[in-house]
Amino acid sequence: MLKNIREEHNKIALDSDWLEIERFTLVSLLSRMISHVLNGGTLLVCTEDRLEWFEKFVIQNINRPITARPLVPIFGVSEILPKIQSQDPALVLDMLSLSYKDFAFWYIGRAQGDVAKLALSKDDSFLWLLDDSMQKALNLSTKEKIKIEYKLIQLYKIFEEALFGAMFGNIILE
Repeated sequence: MLKNIREEHNKIALDSDWLEIERFTLVSLLSRMISHVLNGGTLLVCTEDRLEWFEKFVIQNINRPITARPLVPIFGVSEILPKIQSQDPALVLDMLSLSYKDFAFWYIGRAQGDVAKLALSKDDSFLWLLDDSMQKALNLSTKEKIKIEYKLIQLYKIFEEALFGAMFGNIILE
């Protein structure tokens, strides 16, 4: 997986020192995410409001019909629950547990807000946190010279390549 990270870095040719620095955290997090999906789990993508475009990007690309690969159980929370703010988090979690077998959140954003609280309330969530620091999360800075949008797209491409690489036996998860 480290090889894929470096190859993706070279393809995009951006200043990706941040990616090299975070590679061990990233590999650990991606391995857990991919194992979760390969073992029959569902990922529910959710973001803070200003990054809703990224949730849509993931959902539109992960199961796009032009690729000859299996469909994966990754869904957008905004499609399921347009506005979480007015809902009791326990009721939302109960409903999601009934609807999705072994689901986990894939949250991208700051650690504040209703959606973040919901994602943080589930222990096995996969977190890409902005301008915050938490163990078992990929902590990203929006204050560096490379824009967060580029980082997110680069990370998604690495995730997608690693996920399907693991599915087809090209990548071994440790």
